[in-house]
Amino acid sequence: MRIDDRLDTALRNAEAPLGDSAAGQWYQLIDLLSQNPLHFDPLQIALGLAKARQLRDKVAVSDRVEAIETLQGRILSAPLVQLLASDVPSVAAAIISGAKLDDEEWADLAPHLPVRARGFLRMRGDLGPLTRRTLVLYSGGDFTLSGTQAAALDAPIITADSAPLARPNWDNKAVPIGEVVERLERWRRDHERGDAPQLPFDHELADTLEPATEIRFESDDTGTVIWVEGAPRGAIVGIDIARPAFDHGPGPDAYGAAAFRQRMPMENARMRLRGASVVEGDWRMSASPFFDAESGRFRGFRGIMRRPTVAETAGIAPDPKRQAEQMQQILHELRTPLGAIVGFAEIIEQQMFGSVDDSYRGLADAILSDANQLLSGFDDLAIAAQMDRGVLEVQSGSTECSWLAERLAMRLRTASDNLNVEVNLSIADPVRPFAVEQDMAERLFSRLLASVIMGCEPGEALNGRFSTEIGAVTQNRFRLTLPSKLAGLGEAELLGSGPGTTTPVGGSPLLGLGFSLRLVRNLARNVEGSLHFQNESLLVTLPAVQDDQHLYKDQRGD
Repeated sequence: MRIDDRLDTALRNAEAPLGDSAAGQWYQLIDLLSQNPLHFDPLQIALGLAKARQLRDKVAVSDRVEAIETLQGRILSAPLVQLLASDVPSVAAAIISGAKLDDEEWADLAPHLPVRARGFLRMRGDLGPLTRRTLVLYSGGDFTLSGTQAAALDAPIITADSAPLARPNWDNKAVPIGEVVERLERWRRDHERGDAPQLPFDHELADTLEPATEIRFESDDTGTVIWVEGAPRGAIVGIDIARPAFDHGPGPDAYGAAAFRQRMPMENARMRLRGASVVEGDWRMSASPFFDAESGRFRGFRGIMRRPTVAETAGIAPDPKRQAEQMQQILHELRTPLGAIVGFAEIIEQQMFGSVDDSYRGLADAILSDANQLLSGFDDLAIAAQMDRGVLEVQSGSTECSWLAERLAMRLRTASDNLNVEVNLSIADPVRPFAVEQDMAERLFSRLLASVIMGCEPGEALNGRFSTEIGAVTQNRFRLTLPSKLAGLGEAELLGSGPGTTTPVGGSPLLGLGFSLRLVRNLARNVEGSLHFQNESLLVTLPAVQDDQHLYKDQRGD
């Protein structure tokens, strides 16, 4: 029987003197409790939650947020979410966005969350119907102003038919108590009539509202938005402008977050909002810090969010020629250290400076093989970049099919032997030479065969045949059968496939089947040829030498 005593061990360790280990003990407890293992003793879970609550204040807020973010998507414990949701806003936002609970768990937990945490929960876009219904039921209570909050307003509280919410009394002017009582009584009457605004946290209701274009806001000294105008309060209040956006969540860019930390004005910082469709999307944020008039203490930021203009969102189309030049430069910089590695490996493998142990020679031989594999991949990328730039030089010349078949057999022997694949190359009689320079022909056909070998099962055989087709323009053809694993794929699947599942060996292409086939097709086009997929086989057509001194039989039936 296997007993999981990790939580019990963590609790015993937590009883040791704290010192500088409080953060480590707290994180260990949070990590274990987040997994919500069913076989943990409920009493131990309760003790773990209590200990985590005791250690919380001994761990810096930034460390608590960072620890929770590392557990993103793995927090499965509703009691732990309830505990951490009562923390400061940044911690509460991190735990609500990072938890992975089902619809029933969220619905059961929502009534027990603090009001601010329920606001963070409303911003999640994956809530189920039970949770959304619960949040709608609690929206009236969550957004009811207390007497103190009402006193901070210098305009009436809004109703469904009234003007937008007035901004807070930033000048801290005194408000007569009679006016406060009158406002509260007015709110009570409107609420009883049913004129109170419906908050758009139900996505169906939110979709009926016009998207906001400008939002005025104010944050507190931690960066949490506490007041908005121009958008539903529930969609914005609670968002943090002090921490950069994490993954696909809401938040500012690094510039905006840095400006907040340094208490400096920000202008046109990028801001991303999530949740209701009325505010969903990218924004530009301009804001300035404000301070208490008497104490000089930092109070937060006030500013405006606006939708970006067309000029601010228009992207610059990449320049293919520039990208190809950058690729050539990168490949050149990669070849330099790789050449040095090859040189030292050859010195060891060939024992140029004295005898070397066989184990070291074996390692050097493996390094040489891997380095040659990388160099071959670099060559393919360089040729692809040259074709993109339109600067690939095509040399004139011819290639005999017999010479080409011998070169291919020698070059691909290692790959075919290691993969236990038989490659049969035959030549029709007679056949004309290719009107393609030898290096180009060898590169084209070696890449084709090597890429197809990667898709073979052990023991399979590949059959390739060179032939000449007589016509208005005499052409040479090379037909290669496809292995069983590739025969059922369409042209789009073959050309779009990524690296093969077989480990590259010998002369196999480093960059995968799809890239190699596209490279072969483009090389063929550069010499006025083509690559086609026909009857579960590959057909390469290239120009043949136009020689009228010899008679060649028509090979159409081959």
